[in-house]
Amino acid sequence: MERRFIPETENKLILLYALRALGPVTGMQLIQFLAELDLMNYFTMQLSLSDMEKQGQIETRAHPLGSLMDITAEGAFTLESFTGKIPRSRRQLIDQEAPAWQERFRSEQMAPTEAVTGPQGVPGARLKLLESDAVLMDVTLLGEDVPRTRLEQRWRRTAPTVYQEVTQRLMAGFTPDVPAPQGDDPALTQASRAEWLLTLQDSPERPGLILLLTLPDEQLARWCLARWPAACADLRQSIVDALQRAQVLTFG
Repeated sequence: MERRFIPETENKLILLYALRALGPVTGMQLIQFLAELDLMNYFTMQLSLSDMEKQGQIETRAHPLGSLMDITAEGAFTLESFTGKIPRSRRQLIDQEAPAWQERFRSEQMAPTEAVTGPQGVPGARLKLLESDAVLMDVTLLGEDVPRTRLEQRWRRTAPTVYQEVTQRLMAGFTPDVPAPQGDDPALTQASRAEWLLTLQDSPERPGLILLLTLPDEQLARWCLARWPAACADLRQSIVDALQRAQVLTFG
């Protein structure tokens, strides 16, 4: 079946309409959505986005997954003015499909992953948990037992549970009236007035777990730091077990 010619203006309006429906997304996420719904191909999208950014209709901001694109006030005004130029069938398709895709994309943005290689070529995975683009937890697991197939799916399903277990184990027994260990330690740094960053690893020579954890209080951060040596081995195994148990789709 021959595809109808789609004017450049209509393509740009479809992009604005999709961005408004989806919220901030990466270029890869946007083309996944558009291609799956047979709305646009990659090259058309890229050419249109380049023009739209120059015209101030979209904006980008840095994110661990890559730059996130979003519609601007100028873009929203253009869309409101010319929405009727988008065929009703395409608007209805986007409105119908966007909520499920938006949920998926937010999950991907909250829990990005990447494969890494440690010392002596040891394979591993780096797993992050974000909140409003701020890193709550950054975990690097190294070793042959670390799952690498469908890692993104596994981490998205387990990230909140892993974060809860890490914080509960390291914070166990903490109360504000219990003195925390003092003294300088390179593993503890003040990231801002309200944030303290712990940078921890289970072994200096052959690390199997490297953990970066952002905490809101110095006393709490020092308490977690003191508990780390006794907890790190069990924590690593718990995270690996959670990833291995995670149910993932086996098709596609």
